[in-house]
Amino acid sequence: MSYKMCAWDLDGTLFHTLPTLHYYDNLALEHFGFQPISYEQGVTLIKFSIHDYYRELLKMGGCPQERVDELAEEFMQYDYQLYMEDPTLHLDPFPGIGETLQALHDMGIRNVVLSNKFEDVSAKIVSHYFENLIEAVYGQITSSVPKPKVGSTDRMLEASGLIRDEILIIGDTEVDMLTAKNNRFPVCAVTWGYQDTDVLKRYEPDHLIDEPSQLLTIIKEINHV
Repeated sequence: MSYKMCAWDLDGTLFHTLPTLHYYDNLALEHFGFQPISYEQGVTLIKFSIHDYYRELLKMGGCPQERVDELAEEFMQYDYQLYMEDPTLHLDPFPGIGETLQALHDMGIRNVVLSNKFEDVSAKIVSHYFENLIEAVYGQITSSVPKPKVGSTDRMLEASGLIRDEILIIGDTEVDMLTAKNNRFPVCAVTWGYQDTDVLKRYEPDHLIDEPSQLLTIIKEINHV
């Protein structure tokens, strides 16, 4: 067995996106007459699918429960339009990510993104920073299945032409760990993101790394490079 592709989560794994999300989410809450949320509250939203993310955000902002379903679609579309104007605002890749992606590319390892973020937003962010290092972006579209459900990796797997054991899922939350488990992929947990390390360890990931460059050592060992 050898790894031929890395499937990266975006929020909290490739990019420190929370400042961007927090900024636009609070603009949307203000527009709809609700209260802003704290940065700490924003951290707890990261794990949700798009459908649940905006409903939880509305509730955190003080939206009455009986109005959440009524407002969710309009609220999501407004927030989405704000975000699409500049999804790189306040955004940075985590230290070492660019160098690691380049090293993997040089080794012949393919890189893709597997995210619960809107696919066009994800693609816009990736193309801004890593256009030549990431070959495809699989985010949320109308017909897609969100992580961690069974089937959330199907588009990626079919397009890759690889088998499951050749694709390493890399992520920072329990959602990524469950995505790998539910869809039978090896998984690497990263500790620099938005989940406590103790929580990640409970899922017994195949690999656990504290900085991106450690992934290179793992792949070289597995692939006997």
